[in-house]
Amino acid sequence: MRPVSLDVLRQSYWYSFNDEPVATVSAYPYPKLSDPALLLPDESPDSLWHLFAGTIFGIEHFTSTSGLEWKRESLVALSGRSPSIYKEGSVYYLVYETVRRRKTLRAMPSTIMLSSSTDLAMWSDPVSILDASSVPYASFRDGRDRLSCPQIVAFNGRYRLYAGGGIADFAKGERGSAAYLLSFEARDIAGPYEAVGSPVVLSAEPDSEYASIAVGSIRIIPCSDGFAAVECSRFYDVGSNRIRSAMILLESEDGRAWRNSGVMQISAESGWASEAITACDIKYKENEETWYCYYSAIGRKEGSLPFSRESLGLLLGRRK
Repeated sequence: MRPVSLDVLRQSYWYSFNDEPVATVSAYPYPKLSDPALLLPDESPDSLWHLFAGTIFGIEHFTSTSGLEWKRESLVALSGRSPSIYKEGSVYYLVYETVRRRKTLRAMPSTIMLSSSTDLAMWSDPVSILDASSVPYASFRDGRDRLSCPQIVAFNGRYRLYAGGGIADFAKGERGSAAYLLSFEARDIAGPYEAVGSPVVLSAEPDSEYASIAVGSIRIIPCSDGFAAVECSRFYDVGSNRIRSAMILLESEDGRAWRNSGVMQISAESGWASEAITACDIKYKENEETWYCYYSAIGRKEGSLPFSRESLGLLLGRRK
């Protein structure tokens, strides 16, 4: 897929495909579908839509002929979280987070894993490419070491790995979000990855209207004239007296110094996406001149249920 210019993104307006989720995992006892990673038909080896997303069991693989109705294919990474896909030639690389646990069930530092495939069905044994215990800013306010929502992009003949650093926790029962966006580089896709200068390229700003508490999950979009990103941020909304989330558009020439360029969506006051927008993936379908942005969101708990449903929604972006 050819990179498009930043201007194509700037000139787009955004609207929801539907007021209801596009996909949910209704077959599981605790419905959860989060952190989507998307491949369009012209990127895939079989001309189908492919989606990788987190469930309570790990990272599941789904396919679709339309991008709307999805068929489950397989579990590709047991206990994996927050996947992304990087394609180079005919090889697809699955990048994701995993967390090992001690016998006491206390979580250890998270690790970024890498696996490869040429057909999206058979995957190589995963290898660790970065461990949170060795990374500055992988913890926030003395919390546990955590790297989340990893993504690899190519830049100046090297591989750049982005990941969320640390977790900003909120009220009891609410899902935390990444406190920082970190950046590392390597000559080989499997590493070793090292920071060039400070690893922190983005952090929450108390005076920010939509990112005053946490940067959250961020999806990087390589463009022909720089980088764009969609930040699923968290902020305190004075009017409703609660923490809310937003999908913010960012721009950068070098992928390190970012500026705000607009807001795509703010979490709803009620309904299936009212607690938080948790993550997204976004691709431009050139033959339709349309951006497809799949995002995961959590609704508020209902009644006595011990969990909140997490589902996928779809935003479409077209030129104004």
